[in-house]
Amino acid sequence: MSTSAIKEKFSVRLNLSPGNMVAAAAVLVVSTAFFAFEWPIALEKGGGGRQSLCWWYVLLYSGLGALGAGLCLLRVELSYAAAYRLSWLLMLALPLAAFIAVDMINSTRLWQFPGNRWLANYLCYLLLFTTAYALTRRLWVAVAIGGAASITFGIANYFVVQFRGMPILPWDFQSFSTALTVSGGYEYVPTRKMAVAVMGYLCTVVLCYKLTPHDPPQVSRRFRIAERSAAFGISALLAITIFPLDGLSSLGVSVFAWNQKGSSERTGIAASFFLNMQNMLVDMPTGYSSVRVRNLASRLDTLEPPAPLGEPEKPPTIIAVMNESMTDLGSLNTLKFQPDNQPFLHRLQRSGDCVWGTAYSSVYGGNTCNSEYEFLTGNTMSFLPLGSKPYQQYIKSPHSGLPEILKSYGYHCVAIHPGDRDAWQRIEAYPHLGFHEFVDATIFDVDRTFEHRLTSDQSCYEQLIYEYERWEEMKRSSHPQAPSAGEPLFLFNVTIQNHGGYEDPNYPTRIRVAEAAGKWPKAEQYLSLTKSSDEALEYLLDYFSALDDPVVILFFGDHWPKLEDGFNQRVLENYNINMDLYRVPFLIWANYPLKSQEIEAVSLNYLSGLLLRAAGLEGTAYTNYLETLRQTVPVVTDIGVIDCTGRFYPAGSRLPSPLSGMVNDYAVLQYNNSFDPERKDARLFQREASGAD
Repeated sequence: MSTSAIKEKFSVRLNLSPGNMVAAAAVLVVSTAFFAFEWPIALEKGGGGRQSLCWWYVLLYSGLGALGAGLCLLRVELSYAAAYRLSWLLMLALPLAAFIAVDMINSTRLWQFPGNRWLANYLCYLLLFTTAYALTRRLWVAVAIGGAASITFGIANYFVVQFRGMPILPWDFQSFSTALTVSGGYEYVPTRKMAVAVMGYLCTVVLCYKLTPHDPPQVSRRFRIAERSAAFGISALLAITIFPLDGLSSLGVSVFAWNQKGSSERTGIAASFFLNMQNMLVDMPTGYSSVRVRNLASRLDTLEPPAPLGEPEKPPTIIAVMNESMTDLGSLNTLKFQPDNQPFLHRLQRSGDCVWGTAYSSVYGGNTCNSEYEFLTGNTMSFLPLGSKPYQQYIKSPHSGLPEILKSYGYHCVAIHPGDRDAWQRIEAYPHLGFHEFVDATIFDVDRTFEHRLTSDQSCYEQLIYEYERWEEMKRSSHPQAPSAGEPLFLFNVTIQNHGGYEDPNYPTRIRVAEAAGKWPKAEQYLSLTKSSDEALEYLLDYFSALDDPVVILFFGDHWPKLEDGFNQRVLENYNINMDLYRVPFLIWANYPLKSQEIEAVSLNYLSGLLLRAAGLEGTAYTNYLETLRQTVPVVTDIGVIDCTGRFYPAGSRLPSPLSGMVNDYAVLQYNNSFDPERKDARLFQREASGAD
């Protein structure tokens, strides 16, 4: 159609119909209310620390609000042919706008991206918009759906990065209920970019509504079906290109397992997310076969069980405490804290009465369930797809691990977590892992106290003591269902006190950074929380040290807290931030003699083997193998590998021989254990029940 023909059929006029007036008023009311309610974001710091109006934001935001209201009052007349062509033109252009809006919200290096990254992100958003168009066949509805999904995702990703230090990953959507449970401790402050993006989105939806062609009577049903089919065809082609054909990787775009935040910033939010989606299926390890597993089994049969670290007179009560967001920042010796935030922990480490050292986690700032998985199973996140959440994805049937081993000795296994029982789907995962009971916040027997609105470590340890005393009382009972006198107890406690959200104005600051007091308030609130954790740990060990019956306790952190970036950089200035941002303390203590030692580096997947040795119990062929592997490869995490010389190999890098062969053997055994039930060699991972030896 010629330009003159389009002009003849194009007109714009004012239409003050009641519907248009209401829509315009709604846009003005909503935009004005938001501006008034969130007026602090319109201020910026000027010279001398004085605040002044950010004029570009005020003018742009108010201008978009006025534009949106004005568009509501217009009537646009355009020929069907011209409107139809314009719809498809907008359908191709608006995914680019969504990409820019989302990445601007998240402050990526958008304007430094080469063309291939622009194309990769554009294809991701185009898939979303064409799918919405195929479902609705209305431009404005497709834009409303696609735009709302994009903006919402961009805003959510911004806050997740602020709180967790990592972007949203695909399997986080299975953890939505968990996210809601823990989200109350954070402070949500919108940004100027968010406000502008949302107003721009509203204007775009209104404009597209005005330009949307309405089918004239002569448009046949066959034509509508053909158009919808074409849209579905385009979206299907895009999906095939992005996923099975790995089109994004073909464009030279990739993600870094050890630095998801940096990866999304240099790759683009959407492209990074879609690339992670491709890695959801667990790949069979290189060289995996039944013959390979049999050969490994023959080798494992020749391994001698590792020497015990303790020799109690009878199977001890075993307690494992995974402490939320616990790390020992003082051990880095880059900053001094006044006073020492963990004096009891440090006294224990110097006492020579425990096994202690530095452990490495696969996660940072969140995803506690992955640390649980590594500890309880002996498996590593290193062999699972990026962003995996094993509790949600893979623990769907009985799973070999520490609880099952202890059950073979007659242990009664109890998991304790003072949060929502559905968080991370623990209520489903724990029974599959071998726990007999799960005590969540709703059935705590002790009165809970709180630290920055979350159940305190002190309360958790009081519940541990309650469970121990209840079990001992039951054993002395004459009830026919009472446990036997020789039936020991395993307690696994995941605490919550130190969970992120270190912005409680009512929480007292007990610890200061010596040379920069008040500079990093989140860090100082976190340090103050760990002071309370240290005092609670002393209370727990004091109680069990007075008992005659043997007790062994493992204490370790699950991941680093998400604190100020400047603080992290300062405290890790002499370290490898890519690896040391994942270090956490661990110690094993008993009220009977242990072969004390410091272990400089170990990953969480090895801790259950060390705990069994401290309890004087033999494990399985798999745990024996892991203890042997630990001597050469002490750290295997989702972030990378550390060998016995201390050399760090980031995830995805090529490992030298024979290190690569050892790690591949581990991958083969883990796959056989967890993902190949038909060919699983159960004798490698399970121990024949023998009761309380």
